[in-house]
Amino acid sequence: MSETEFFKCECRHCAGHIEFPTDAAGQTVPCPHCGKLTELPPLGTNKSKLRLVVFCSAGVLVAAGLLLVGLRRMPSTKPGGLSNVETNSPVARKLTDEIMTNEFSVSGVKLTKTTNSSLIYVTGKVRNLSNQKRFGVKVEFSLLTAKVAPDGNASDYASSLDPNSEWNFKALVLDSKAATARFRSIAETK
Repeated sequence: MSETEFFKCECRHCAGHIEFPTDAAGQTVPCPHCGKLTELPPLGTNKSKLRLVVFCSAGVLVAAGLLLVGLRRMPSTKPGGLSNVETNSPVARKLTDEIMTNEFSVSGVKLTKTTNSSLIYVTGKVRNLSNQKRFGVKVEFSLLTAKVAPDGNASDYASSLDPNSEWNFKALVLDSKAATARFRSIAETK
């Protein structure tokens, strides 16, 4: 049995497919389809190798794109950014060190499951960073399922918050399917 390697190309006149042995590369031969003389490509410019390179390059680009999409979906830990905390653990889990926005500081955020109960709360501390008393302070979280589908909201409200004072909030999670809480906002209602 012969171990001769074959390559493929197209006729430059009729675009008919030509298969030829590697030792014929670079030669001018009559096309089996149209009969006109056509040059067989040299081995270094074989289109099948070029297609393989293009295919591999496309695969690398797709993988890089998927990586970027995945990185964009990762939670942010920047001040004022969105952050996630998982609720499927009976132990409270920390959200971020601190989120600062609207002259408030939100810290120590955890999802806490009540002992001997199925109730889950988003808990933590809010600090008034301004030198003024704040009225109608509301902190809000978006709730998501394990499959990152929207599952409602959780919020807590304080009627007032003195300058540089702290408030320990406790926002009830109404749906037991919630697997993640994402900080959404904190604002003073007037």
